[in-house]
Amino acid sequence: MIELILYTAFLFALAAMIVFILRQAVSYFKSVKALFAITFMSYWVVIFFSFIENYFVETESIADSTTKIAISSALITAISAEHLALVLHQKERRGVSNTLYFVSALYKGYLILLLLLAWILNPWQIQQIQKPWGDLAYNPVYESWYLAAMAIAVVVFIGYPCVFFLRAGRRFKQTELASVLNWFGVGWIGIALTLIVFQGLMQVFDIEIIEVSHLFQIIFLGIIAYAFRKTTILENLFERLYTTTSAPRSTDLVKDRQVFSKALGLTHGQVVGKNILLEFDPTSNYEGVVEDFVDEDLANDESVAVFTSKGSAIYSALSNRGNVKFLILTQQVSTPQANASENKILLPANDSSLLLDALNKVLKAYPERNSNVVFDDLSSLILMIGFEKAYGFLRYALELLALENGTSLFLFDPRAHDIKVASGIRSLFSDQITYRKEELRVVRMSEPVLKT
Repeated sequence: MIELILYTAFLFALAAMIVFILRQAVSYFKSVKALFAITFMSYWVVIFFSFIENYFVETESIADSTTKIAISSALITAISAEHLALVLHQKERRGVSNTLYFVSALYKGYLILLLLLAWILNPWQIQQIQKPWGDLAYNPVYESWYLAAMAIAVVVFIGYPCVFFLRAGRRFKQTELASVLNWFGVGWIGIALTLIVFQGLMQVFDIEIIEVSHLFQIIFLGIIAYAFRKTTILENLFERLYTTTSAPRSTDLVKDRQVFSKALGLTHGQVVGKNILLEFDPTSNYEGVVEDFVDEDLANDESVAVFTSKGSAIYSALSNRGNVKFLILTQQVSTPQANASENKILLPANDSSLLLDALNKVLKAYPERNSNVVFDDLSSLILMIGFEKAYGFLRYALELLALENGTSLFLFDPRAHDIKVASGIRSLFSDQITYRKEELRVVRMSEPVLKT
């Protein structure tokens, strides 16, 4: 009866962890969330069939089938964990060497071979053994060569993907992320050691206490799930960014409420919801146009977020606006990081998916107010990640802005690109203006609609 309660608790605990992971609004770990879910689901399958074997259908044939399923699930878990480590390493290093790809292929190939051998050769015999508390149970006794091959897989699992997590944790300067990666490594090493002790050493001496093995592995999986909770790095930074208040820069409310829209022949209400491409000459004082855009938004008590870099003219011009939120794009960080200033966070400049995630959070930060975004600038993004990725980012960014009725100003220097690239960027905008020779000119403007 105690064992039945334990198995039920194990299954419910793992199911809760899976739901917990799938519901996490992660940023840096967004691309690998599915891998986490797969590893936990695979182990849920192991527990479930162990449950069936021991308490519902206690036959030799069922024990043989559940052994195959358990081995398959364990190997799939090991493959998923390794791939997860590889993806995170790729994020950290901004790429993976050919040598590492080769090692990864060897690792996956070896585990897949073990999986196929389990189904083709059945390298074990099923026998009945007595548990320490008196019950009889069918248990696989592995052939020595297969047991040795599985032992090698466990040792390699500890020395390769598990160490990956620990090494990555030491490299990251972002303390919270380093802690997360270290706990991932500790959790997976704990699971591997539990397998060695309970599935290897004890079964050599015909001791079968699989429930205790499951208990330890559930604990270590719980550590991994708890660490995953802390992966909402960008969410935490945005909470900090948007819950701090800065002293606003004094503005002439009467003058600034229409200072940008008036130059376009529109009212402020007609500008709300527009996504405007500003083509500029870098030798001109184009930052004045952006200042007018920001000042008008602030004068109308709206939120403003600026994606920029610290060396840009836009950052210099707007840095004294206390209520403007700055998202500093830099290649010096590989994860979002807090800045010394309360109204700034640092973002990896070449991670377009993370930039989209940040934009989404900017637009949802103040649902009761109009949201305004300045992106400085598209030309730098294109040169950094390539036209195709930048085009994809911009297309999705504009969809997000349209969905949230956000207003935006995207800066673009067409002279830095060929005609094809410039035409591709322009094709995404129905509202375009230029600033050259100290003159603002409307190139194209969609029919103004007063936003309520």
